[in-house]
Amino acid sequence: MFDVKMRLVSMLGLLTVIVVFGLVLDYLHVLRRPMRLGLWLAVLGILFGFFLTLSAVLPDNTVFGPVITEGQTSQKIVALTFDDGPYPPYTGQLLDVLKEYDVPATFFVIGKNAEKHPELIRRIVAEGHQLGNHTYSHIDLLKAEPAEVSREVEKAGRVIAAITGEAPQIVRPPHGFRDPVVLDVMKERGLKVVEWSVASRDWTNPGVSVIVERTVSRVKSGSVILLHDGDGVAASASRAQTVEATRHIIRELKAQGYRFVTVNEILTKQEEP
Repeated sequence: MFDVKMRLVSMLGLLTVIVVFGLVLDYLHVLRRPMRLGLWLAVLGILFGFFLTLSAVLPDNTVFGPVITEGQTSQKIVALTFDDGPYPPYTGQLLDVLKEYDVPATFFVIGKNAEKHPELIRRIVAEGHQLGNHTYSHIDLLKAEPAEVSREVEKAGRVIAAITGEAPQIVRPPHGFRDPVVLDVMKERGLKVVEWSVASRDWTNPGVSVIVERTVSRVKSGSVILLHDGDGVAASASRAQTVEATRHIIRELKAQGYRFVTVNEILTKQEEP
């Protein structure tokens, strides 16, 4: 685990200096014997920068700190999660599908969208689903100052609490991006960071059958599935494909013997020895 509380951009900046320094040494023919140490220093700096960047964006990477991507269980349970809502009419349509099949889900909602559509937030809770914090305005937290990261999650929590009476205890950073400082902010506020283990890139609208195949083919016991009922704060793209794909995903996974649960139950399985 990476314990140094530095921003990713600061780490990459430091590595850039090291890479340039190594290349200058090599250009000046310094440290070339018995091997080109300057060149190797530059290569290692580039590789380490690539490694740190992947650690910030890959959902199952824990180099910068603990994140939850799936439950460690042999039970055939999966969690459907939806990001970026609420976003009418698609959030309501998804809720209709979930109600039809008696399936609980977890909605990571954007605070600004929740302010606009509190009736959908209330419906999500009333129908037995779980809410998660997806920041207030869906910014890239890697580019935000620590104080802004704090404001984003705190404001979203206050908005949701004002509607439902309770702030979420789980959070999903926009795009899943995080670094040591982002994770430290979440930890200080008692928020558990939940990523995912199955993603279909449904936000690109690749087609219903593609979304279904990419999801169902990768599911295993304890999977956390990422889908989208919203479109950030822009709220312009259609989520009709996701709505229809969700219906097929539920049917196919139920036929395979899977049971749908909220992230809370996945967390319970994650915390078992």
